[in-house]
Amino acid sequence: MSLRAALFMLFLGALPSALADWAPSRPVKIIVPFAPGGQPDVVARALAEPLGKALGQPVIVENRPGAGGNIAAEVVARSAPDGHTLLMGTNGPLAVSPALERNLAYDVARDLEPVTLVGTSPNLIVVRSDSGIDSLADLVARAQAKPGSLNFASVGKGSVSQLSMELLNSMARMSTVHIPYNGGAPAVAALLAGDVQVLSLNPTAIIPHVDSGRLHVLAQTGARRSPLIPNVPTVSELGYAGYEAAVWMAVMVRESTPKAAVARFHAELAKIIRDPARRASLWDRQWIDPVAASPQDTAIVIRDETARWKNAARTLGLTPQ
Repeated sequence: MSLRAALFMLFLGALPSALADWAPSRPVKIIVPFAPGGQPDVVARALAEPLGKALGQPVIVENRPGAGGNIAAEVVARSAPDGHTLLMGTNGPLAVSPALERNLAYDVARDLEPVTLVGTSPNLIVVRSDSGIDSLADLVARAQAKPGSLNFASVGKGSVSQLSMELLNSMARMSTVHIPYNGGAPAVAALLAGDVQVLSLNPTAIIPHVDSGRLHVLAQTGARRSPLIPNVPTVSELGYAGYEAAVWMAVMVRESTPKAAVARFHAELAKIIRDPARRASLWDRQWIDPVAASPQDTAIVIRDETARWKNAARTLGLTPQ
């Protein structure tokens, strides 16, 4: 079953729990693993205000970029388990890094606890519109003709932004060179400046430049076409059957956080995520399919995705660092 199909089943079964009595006693922080302007940052800021109103305390977004999201995950893993620090995690630090890195400073299963799976979206593989690369087939042909001549940006080592391109390198038998950046905004800036030639990234930082005509989308990386961008084909459709590298976001807390706090956060966030008023203003605009899965189902997704990326790493010949 693909990630998208699994998340649809989780959405059907993830009904909000009853509101708990727990409430924070001071402002709550949402730690974001990447720089301002990227998808996790935009979503965290969109959720922070209504969450703060529901909880009766301000909710402050704090950006802690670096190491593909691992720095932010470590900050939350070392925070007090009192319900006042949240992580807007992504599959980079929650599933890909545990699959690829031997000596992480945190253990997702031991140190972190899920609150909810916020949503999922594909990455988009993009090039500059003046690159002369008009399709995924053009990209593959150029990379095969001159191995190592094309650089691709990512939001950091061990991110899905990197792994989605490494997977394409392997399946298409081509060679492009990885250049990591600290977040989506600098990665996009590098592509626009011509420092790199390709980028695989979630839509948020890309959309304005696609709309302006400066960037051209070659493919989306999900198992199936997102209904939000139905005109863009998947990598799998374009000749690489079985390719999948979707992006998801999950809110996490420090392990041993009171169960009442986790229940309250989940109940409030589920209501906010599913509010129809946010469909056009947030989810559709960011090309995100909202989910709001239960903590238990979110844990299953993280477990299964970690196993999937471990298998992918072996296929790609990436050894744990």
